[in-house]
Amino acid sequence: MLWSGTCWMVRHPQTLLAAVLLAGFGWAVWGYVQRSDVFRISTVIFPPQSPLILREPLIGENLLAVDIRGLSEALKRQQPSLQEVRVVRQLPNTLRIEPVQRIPIAQVKLDRWYPVDGEGFIVPDGSVAPRERLIRLVGIDRGASSVRPGRENADERLQLALRVLKTVRRAPLSVSRRLTEINVVDPQQIRFLMEGDTEVRCGTEAELDAHLQRLRAALQAIARRSLDVQYIDVRFHEPVVHPRT
Repeated sequence: MLWSGTCWMVRHPQTLLAAVLLAGFGWAVWGYVQRSDVFRISTVIFPPQSPLILREPLIGENLLAVDIRGLSEALKRQQPSLQEVRVVRQLPNTLRIEPVQRIPIAQVKLDRWYPVDGEGFIVPDGSVAPRERLIRLVGIDRGASSVRPGRENADERLQLALRVLKTVRRAPLSVSRRLTEINVVDPQQIRFLMEGDTEVRCGTEAELDAHLQRLRAALQAIARRSLDVQYIDVRFHEPVVHPRT
């Protein structure tokens, strides 16, 4: 293989020469870019009132030589509650810092109600009363050392509740848009609350897709009869519907 490659280069010296010249040209251009004042950073743009700061000055450094990933990680460590910090080169001489906020998809009750994102990061912004527009996740062990605001949490029940929420959101709107609470105090008997405080009794996570299909059919039947329902038990092939008394 080596001999055949050598023979090919001997027979095609023009190609080899062109490759060498191209590499040399690229190296020369990179050297110029590193030395040129055109690409020296003159401005670093932060969002208004951002708490992020640069630990080391970057003004005068070469824009293209900045370690973008390292700078992004260092800035994120200053504010762990951020999803990420984007560092964007803006030619010829500007760095733009773009913090990306986490998007809560639910709320969890610890000592207070805290927003939580899809990865299990509990945003340290607690409130005494639950927020109206966020699904409530209950049944989480408040005393567990693994569940704390201000960090990502791998707590088994919290992660279960988040997976259940994602599954329910894939269900038809007649189910997903009416959800208000998920209860995982017993992982073998997952329960929901829907608008109007109607309780839905399900089984395990593995059974959830089938149980949601039963729930959809039950809700359609309830709507036709205009029933005020206390709970719907979809663990049975024929769901049990208990009217409110």
